[in-house]
Amino acid sequence: MDLVEKFDAKGKTGTGYHVEVYQDDENPPLARHYKLNDGRLLEPLSDAKFRIVQTGEKIYRL
Repeated sequence: MDLVEKFDAKGKTGTGYHVEVYQDDENPPLARHYKLNDGRLLEPLSDAKFRIVQTGEKIYRL
């Protein structure tokens, strides 16, 4: 998997997060995986909204 993008996101409480996007070139159609820079996994809900899998908190792309 290759790191293809980084961006900042923020939760409703104002907490800031750094998001990393990885792309898997071996499994078509180029699956993307989202995680925080501390390793916690993200579930994409839209292009700008994500859920932290471990806590359920929703965060938003800045």
